[in-house]
Amino acid sequence: MSKRTSKSQKKKSVKKGAPPLSHPKSYVSKPLYLDINKLENEFSRADIEFVGVDHSGPSYEGRVFLNNDGADQDTPTTFDSGYVGSYYVFGHGSCFGDMGHCESPREWRLHDYRPSNPLQPAYIPLPITEDLRKVGRNNDKFTITIVPVLAKKTRKYEVDLENVVKFREISIITYD
Repeated sequence: MSKRTSKSQKKKSVKKGAPPLSHPKSYVSKPLYLDINKLENEFSRADIEFVGVDHSGPSYEGRVFLNNDGADQDTPTTFDSGYVGSYYVFGHGSCFGDMGHCESPREWRLHDYRPSNPLQPAYIPLPITEDLRKVGRNNDKFTITIVPVLAKKTRKYEVDLENVVKFREISIITYD
């Protein structure tokens, strides 16, 4: 007796490789070098600066860790685990307009007094003064890990979990 299967009941081919992500992918920076012991003056403030943060995607909390490349959503938010703070992105979400509707203009015209486009990339400073003093006593090489935690009601199937954290530049800045 032969068994027939209708086209709609055929097994779907399963792609081999890495399993699908259940949480957004974390960002780990290249090493940043800063010897705070060799600074000319003791700094009064230190920030991690995120420049050009793209907030056209989902809303999320960016948990920031110093020198903990393996941090994930289950990592405790304590200094011992490298946690130095969080920043928050109130995301724009998907665009429902025509092609180009949600694209931000690259240049402004002279005498254009309209407010800037709300999708202009953001600048986010994260103060880490005391944490950098503690970690920097014995380190001059730092990696920054950002663990994105999506807002609770985010529909993960609508989000590119590989690319939640997007920005142009990241740096550690100290101020005299």
